[in-house]
Amino acid sequence: MRPSLAQIERVARTLVQRLVAAQMLELDAPEEGIQARFAQLLTRNFEQEAEIEREATTEAARLVRQGAPGIRRDELDLRRVEQLVKQRIAKARGFVL
Repeated sequence: MRPSLAQIERVARTLVQRLVAAQMLELDAPEEGIQARFAQLLTRNFEQEAEIEREATTEAARLVRQGAPGIRRDELDLRRVEQLVKQRIAKARGFVL
C-alpha cells in the first residue's frame, strides 16, 4: 500500500532533521525547501514502483494465459510470475526495488 502524502512529508521532514542533527547535511537552502524536494523524490519513487507493478501484473497475466512449454497452466503461480516479471522490468529500468 502506498503511503499518504502526509506520511511521505513526515518521513522527508524527519530525514532532513536527522541528517542535519548528525552533521551529514549542511543546508544551503531553507530546510522546508529541502524537505519538499525529498518528499517529491519519495513520491516519484512510489509512483514509479506502482507503474512497474501494474506492468508486471499485466504481463504476468498474459504469460500465465499463454502458458509455458512443458508446464500446465494450473501449475503456474501467478504471484511468483508477477514477482519475476517485476524484477526484470525494474532491472531493465535501473530501478531498485
